[in-house]
Amino acid sequence: MKDQPHVLQILSMYHIKGEEVLNELAQVKKFDEFHEQEIVRYLNEHPVDGIILRAPARITPAILDAGQHLKAISGAGIGLDNIDVEYATQKGVKVMHAPKINVQATAEHAVSLILAVMKNIIPFHEEMKKGNFGYRDGRFTYELKGKTLGLVGFGSISQKVASIMQTAFGMNILIYVRRMTEEREVISEQHGYHFTTNVDDVFREADIVSVHIPLNELTRHFVQKKHFELMKPNAVFINTARGGVINQEDLAQVLKEKKILGAGVDVYDPEPPLDNHPFYDLDNIVMTPHIGGISEEAARETTETIAENLIKAIQGEVVDTIVN
Repeated sequence: MKDQPHVLQILSMYHIKGEEVLNELAQVKKFDEFHEQEIVRYLNEHPVDGIILRAPARITPAILDAGQHLKAISGAGIGLDNIDVEYATQKGVKVMHAPKINVQATAEHAVSLILAVMKNIIPFHEEMKKGNFGYRDGRFTYELKGKTLGLVGFGSISQKVASIMQTAFGMNILIYVRRMTEEREVISEQHGYHFTTNVDDVFREADIVSVHIPLNELTRHFVQKKHFELMKPNAVFINTARGGVINQEDLAQVLKEKKILGAGVDVYDPEPPLDNHPFYDLDNIVMTPHIGGISEEAARETTETIAENLIKAIQGEVVDTIVN
């Protein structure tokens, strides 16, 4: 239809239902691969109203300069580190994401990684497929009850992880936050959580450390060698946030030297990881391909929501997920 907005889709959405909604509401040009020059050329030749994309595709200044008719851009999920939000704001382009929809999925995935490492699931599975039942002899797993879960950050996902681990496994909860608030004081009293404004406390005292902070200029490589070296010998490190919030080489070195029990990682910098990524040669890490937030349920709801919200924003409607 002529009155439908023209939307550029870069890479497939996480669920087909989102693409179906988008194609019902807009005229869609889809790029199956991210090639900046081709996208810039298309934008120079066509009046595009909006862009919807997923990592590793990026919104760069060159793309924003070419998109003279752009009104709105939407990322695929909660993260916005692949979109130049500051420059988009200067250009008057609205930027959106889909926060909180994938909270349950990501929290469950963090818990799954914790269990996989603590219970040594992957090695036991691989040896059982070889018929090596005796692999169990002399190898022990670790219980969670009574141990301390350290959380770096206290957003929606972190809060859900804290609730699951305390309620289901009887863990103690220690949380790093940049500052204390009255709300957090109340949460501490109600749930028995312990807060600290010194991140070193978390790495020093926790049996499991799970990171839940966004990636930005202030948090890039926020977790590094000095933090890993504070961890207990039988401690576990989990990252389902963003690969760039930790120094991956530092974590790899600690794991290689067996200074901690192990790690579970769902995110990398860059993504996909390079062929020579330092994690690949380690036997004490569980790796998944950034799937924490894309359960069937979350992916469907997220993609439908961002497709609908993008069209609303293009048409000038108020959308509460606009970040700028």
